[in-house]
Amino acid sequence: MTPAMPITKMPTAPVESNTVVYDMDGTLFRGDCGAAFIKQRIHDNLWRLLLAVIIAPFAFPLMNIAPLRKIGVSAYLWVASVGANEIAYSKTLEDFIAQYRIRPIDKVLAQCRKDIAEGRKVIIATGAGAEMTTAFMRRLELLDHVQLITSHSKRFFGGRIASVQCNGETKLQELIKHGHPPPYLRVYSDSAMDLPILRSTNTAYLVNYREKDRQFLSRNLGARLHLIDNAG
Repeated sequence: MTPAMPITKMPTAPVESNTVVYDMDGTLFRGDCGAAFIKQRIHDNLWRLLLAVIIAPFAFPLMNIAPLRKIGVSAYLWVASVGANEIAYSKTLEDFIAQYRIRPIDKVLAQCRKDIAEGRKVIIATGAGAEMTTAFMRRLELLDHVQLITSHSKRFFGGRIASVQCNGETKLQELIKHGHPPPYLRVYSDSAMDLPILRSTNTAYLVNYREKDRQFLSRNLGARLHLIDNAG
């Protein structure tokens, strides 16, 4: 079960009632691009795979605990990147982005385009990194029309770790930090981990969801929660 999350103190400044927030992975399109990149890096190298197996009992459970997800992501990202210099790592990331297949969730993507066309402020707030998010928004021809709130990484002992992991309460804090405070007109996500932003709107959409996420969010959001099922 997703644990209870701390509540960010809401700002007293005027709010943006015409802002719509979309997650990216699992919401605008299927899959998790960041996880796919890390898995590819690990599976392509025997030593990385062995390291991943060693850390799994510690790191994997943290991936599903919102306040601790940054530690789990950092552990796997470090394994996936250790030993690669900045040039080599960037080239590998660019190659992955170029070959990654986007599988749109058409109903949500169409609503995102409609919000843009109708003049709403559209924010893409995602756990993916800035490079991936920028590239995929460009591929979907959205980049010039949306604002991005993303995760970030930094060098650490020969590899990379997360400096900002944009999930859970951190996602809401990053939205506020970058000038997009709640309440929001609508919020779209595929994960119960995004409860902090989902409860910052009267119209929350859970997309492409797992049943345990639906149950958790139904208990916490009640009638505010709307479902867009796995068929897209």
